[in-house]
Amino acid sequence: MTDRLKGRVAVITGAARGFGLETARLFAAEGAAVALWDVNSDDAEREAAAIREQGMNAAAFAVDVGDSSSVDAAAAATRDALGAITVLVNNAGVVHIAEPWDVTDEDWEWHMRINAAGPFYCIRACLPDMREEGYGKIVNIGSIAAMQGRATTNPAYAASKGAVLGLTATLSRSIGKLGISVNAINPGLIRTEIHEQFSEEQMEALTADIPLQSSHRSNERGGRPSDIANAALFLASAESDYINGDYLNVNGGARVS
Repeated sequence: MTDRLKGRVAVITGAARGFGLETARLFAAEGAAVALWDVNSDDAEREAAAIREQGMNAAAFAVDVGDSSSVDAAAAATRDALGAITVLVNNAGVVHIAEPWDVTDEDWEWHMRINAAGPFYCIRACLPDMREEGYGKIVNIGSIAAMQGRATTNPAYAASKGAVLGLTATLSRSIGKLGISVNAINPGLIRTEIHEQFSEEQMEALTADIPLQSSHRSNERGGRPSDIANAALFLASAESDYINGDYLNVNGGARVS
């Protein structure tokens, strides 16, 4: 590791598994003090303890990102435990498979509360530290579904991730002048536990438009959580200091733009 985040305090939401856990592990290895925020506090604490056992700095905090008071409390606790927050990865998200005619009001509101309101609440809670430091790196996790739509995707999910991209663009204008950059990653198919709810036919549809096949991955179709963690590390490090308000597509070529 190269200590690219040495001295930084990084919050990763949804950090108990998947993209978030891989990102937390990588950031800690790169020198950051890592706050694992997750609604599943037991799993988050177990993973934070595993990071600490390797001689790195990590702490877990129970957070419902869709509840602004929960987010504010976690930010205060993180600040007290680790110091000023200057890196935030908004990774926590939900998805439920449904055809458009089956999307209920509750389903729509659930996606919007976690996927759209959640990132804003987290950004708002961390901004005081970033403003005081005159420095910040915010990485939002969007989706390829927000850029081009997908036949198998719940419209509530796509719309909520579209809100994330709009939030990214407008914040880059308003807080970029304060030394805070805001960028987004748009994953394509990245295989995680969440895909256990997908049928074989749905998985075939999701992988059909991925042109990239790498021999060193034994012809796997779809990405790995490490692909997102590595992209997040780049956007959270000084290597991306002149990048703001942009979207990094990590999808194996499923969308080329």
